[in-house]
Amino acid sequence: MYWRSGTRQGALTGLSLGFLVWAYTLLLPSFAKSGWLSSDFLTQGLFGFSLLRPQQLFGLSGLDEISHCLFWSFFANIGAYITVSLRHPPTATEASQATLFVDALKHTRPVGAALWRGSAQVSDLLALVGRFLGAQRAEAAFATYTRRHSSIDPQSFKAMDADAELVQFAESLLAGAIGSASARAMVASVAKEEPLSLAEVMHIIDEATQLRTYSRDLERKSAELTAATCELKKANTQLQELDRVKDDIMSSVTHELRTPLTSIRALSELLHDDPKMHLADRQRFLGLIVSEAERLSRLINQTLDLAKIESGNADWKGTELDLKEVLEQSIAATHQLFNEKGARIELDLPEGLPLIRADRDRLIQVMLNLLSNAVKFLTPNTGWVRVSLRTQAEGLEVSVTDNGPGIRPEDQTIIFEKFRQVGDTMTNKPAGTGLGLPISRRIVEHFGGRLWVDSVFGQGATFRFVLPLVDSVANRSA
Repeated sequence: MYWRSGTRQGALTGLSLGFLVWAYTLLLPSFAKSGWLSSDFLTQGLFGFSLLRPQQLFGLSGLDEISHCLFWSFFANIGAYITVSLRHPPTATEASQATLFVDALKHTRPVGAALWRGSAQVSDLLALVGRFLGAQRAEAAFATYTRRHSSIDPQSFKAMDADAELVQFAESLLAGAIGSASARAMVASVAKEEPLSLAEVMHIIDEATQLRTYSRDLERKSAELTAATCELKKANTQLQELDRVKDDIMSSVTHELRTPLTSIRALSELLHDDPKMHLADRQRFLGLIVSEAERLSRLINQTLDLAKIESGNADWKGTELDLKEVLEQSIAATHQLFNEKGARIELDLPEGLPLIRADRDRLIQVMLNLLSNAVKFLTPNTGWVRVSLRTQAEGLEVSVTDNGPGIRPEDQTIIFEKFRQVGDTMTNKPAGTGLGLPISRRIVEHFGGRLWVDSVFGQGATFRFVLPLVDSVANRSA
């Protein structure tokens, strides 16, 4: 408020240093006197330096503790404020703020007076105001003006030339009596106003333009800073989410890998410890080892696949596809699974349906997951699966229906979570990885679709997914 060259950094440094000195010279000694701290540093000083005794700092003695504290805290505060401010010049914002506060009492001139150019005599203005307000009232008003401006000599005031501020003062006095328009006309009759030159007008316009440009630059920089802050927050949120996903996957994978590895190790130890094991038992144990190894391989592959999808590094190949051909290829690939279970498969795949845009291999992956899950829960020799394809308002809908035991309502959300599997309460929990459905949902959602399940417990389940048509995708992209 008193120094134009002061800076924010200097003020903060001064406040901080002054606070530390206050705490060292007054607060800590009071703790020591209360027995909360050792009193050694009161008599010996910090680190044993006598000059650092808090109540005789740098050898200053003879003052009570309050005066001693105030002297050194003010010294540190003001010294740091001045030193830091001199070493770092104020910014444009700090300079403008300093002008507003330091010179707050100096800016008393009206705005119109700053642009007035002309000449007039104080005596003429006094006589003019006296005609309308009365001579005594005019004299009193002008006397008040001289007292407010200590630099004006009252004795020679009437013989002086009036400046712009006095002309504005006289005009304001008249405006209260005869109106602003009449007052301006009356003042103009005794004041010889000089019009601004073209160079002066251009200078004023240039200054206004520079201020406006500076203001726009500040607004633009502020908007850019706000946008950059939002981007940083968004990036930080994404990094936190990726870190959470990584921890989740690592924890779950470690747990899931332990089961097949334990089985493989236990069966291998049995084969190793009993070389004379019957051939039938040996073949059965080897089959279990191969099965667990295949499960382990699927778990690793699906975990890597899901990690790529969630991190945005998966390889996608979007092309126009006939969804009926994709379904037929997927069904042919799982034909052996149905034969082994003695289940039949029913198809409802009409011809001539519109095309979709997606990745053929990824859609086959989705269908293989849905078909293998359906077969897994079928009752041998009596089970069936129906695959249907039809047109909906959202696009093409694929449904995979089975007559298995169904899924409880509370489990219909859990099955789409990573490493979560649900048994049917009638059979043991399937030996899957718990990643097939989460991966399938991510694939469908990547191509603008959605995947869900409809099921009544005890009456089978229907998994459905919808993919938009080629025209819908093009319109959305446009």
